[in-house]
Amino acid sequence: MLFSGATCSVDKQLENNRHTRWGLVLAVLAVLLLYAYLFTHIADSFAIPRPAELAKQIGIDIKYVFDRDSNVGTDLHVIYTPPNKRDDQRLILFAIVAGAFLCAYFLPLAYKRPSLVLWFLVAILIIYGIRASAGLLFAHLLIYLSFHPPPLKRSIWQGLLPGALACLAFMEKQASWLWLLLLLLIFSAISLLLVRYLLLPLLQHERAAKIIRTLFVQSALIVVFISAIVEGLQGQTWTLPLGILLFFWHWERLIMYHVDFKDGLVPNDTSLPTYLSIFFSPGGLPNGNWGPSIGLGYNYTQSRFLSVDKNKLIVSGLKLWGIALLYLVFADWFRFLIVGVFNDTGIPVFSGHLKTMSCAYVGSSDISSISVLMTTLLDLMRWLMMWGAIVHFKVGVWRMCGYDIDPFFNKPWLATNLVSFWPRFTFHYREFLVRAFYYPVFFRFFKKHTKTRVVFATVVAVGFGNMIWGHLTEGMFYDGMRFQNFGNVLETWPYFLFLTAGIALTELYLLQKKSRRKPWTRDRYFAMDVLCSYLTLQFFALIHIFAWPCQTATQGDNWLLFLKAFGI
Repeated sequence: MLFSGATCSVDKQLENNRHTRWGLVLAVLAVLLLYAYLFTHIADSFAIPRPAELAKQIGIDIKYVFDRDSNVGTDLHVIYTPPNKRDDQRLILFAIVAGAFLCAYFLPLAYKRPSLVLWFLVAILIIYGIRASAGLLFAHLLIYLSFHPPPLKRSIWQGLLPGALACLAFMEKQASWLWLLLLLLIFSAISLLLVRYLLLPLLQHERAAKIIRTLFVQSALIVVFISAIVEGLQGQTWTLPLGILLFFWHWERLIMYHVDFKDGLVPNDTSLPTYLSIFFSPGGLPNGNWGPSIGLGYNYTQSRFLSVDKNKLIVSGLKLWGIALLYLVFADWFRFLIVGVFNDTGIPVFSGHLKTMSCAYVGSSDISSISVLMTTLLDLMRWLMMWGAIVHFKVGVWRMCGYDIDPFFNKPWLATNLVSFWPRFTFHYREFLVRAFYYPVFFRFFKKHTKTRVVFATVVAVGFGNMIWGHLTEGMFYDGMRFQNFGNVLETWPYFLFLTAGIALTELYLLQKKSRRKPWTRDRYFAMDVLCSYLTLQFFALIHIFAWPCQTATQGDNWLLFLKAFGI
């Protein structure tokens, strides 16, 4: 099963690119300007009051909205940038998005996607510098060569370029120009020899080609395992170049590209610009480590470009930006308002991260069941609103660039079971797990036993795939390539056990259920929908006790705190 449909034809794209609506263009620029005003220091450039100062002048006093520099506090940022420079980086982000939008809207069809690649590279170069940009390009060029090897006679520049990029990526910051030029020549020559006389000949053999592609695509996981072992044995922590870290955040979409390639959905003659347009999109700039699977693989992205009228895409993108803005501005205010209501009624609720309750429990076990239930539920609310804000903004950027990308986040509080909750909460990541893990297992094993194959495929996807390829890899990228961090992620195994069991049991129940009633129909079962929605959210919230424990908490502490919710 595919999730994208047939690739949109050129004629259809031309038809969807036909009409120009200047009002929508101005609306996009106005919303980006509003974002810049709320989340950057652009107000200083125009000598106007900052957001907090303006709110005070007009008599609005909203707690938990503004940060210390009188802007709206936000988790929207560009990763791997210093906290004290995030306002400046956000301003660059909004400017890049504006430029990319104008090019995607007005340029002829043939130039739209190449222009998005250029805007992405300009942003990377400005924000991270030449070394990170070269490292990112170097890694993707190796991926491209492994999937789309050129003929030997036309492989000169493809052989020289990886070496030149590697030299720039790993060069010393203080290297002289003369020394850099010499290293460029040496690295390029070595690269040409390796590509022409080792890589390309090996790729001509089917088995060797499969191994090489798998190793390149799985490089993030391989590096995580090796680095953890090295640090554990020798105490030496690997520090990865920034460009390689940026590349590793593409690992989910790289796996999906590999899946599409094996399914025959990626043309062998795919050009380098076309390949880069799959991964180098301005939609990947904000919070590149949040929802990195947005866009999925080759087939999905290609089929969604201008598949509907560009003006409809902009309207839908503006709606997502509007929702994201509400979350970004009012999420904390709304959450603390609810926390205050509970505390005023005598129900103690921890207002911070779930770890706050975990640490308090380690220090003193005097925590009531209702406190555990409400704290976990409200922390899930915090996470849902924060997560929804970022991924809505990211999908909005994709749509402004001409891609009809599905929302990552779609009212998960309306889910009445875990099976429907998962795609509502994290659509693109769920599709990644299904395509990369669930289907390969489901269609290969226990073909005569439906229930067994459903459970086994769920265990592999939700348990094994989710923990190893998802949380383990990302945990190491967040906290450093140390064996202790490797172990910390593995110690969260009860979370994956409960999640896998919950989804598998729900799937088995739905296989037996014959009801055709649509949830949230206003009938006598409406109250049951409310109860099922609460139980779904509460279950998912509770199991995060194991996913986000206090650093000093033992596994026994986590289990006891979890059991507290049930009065045990």
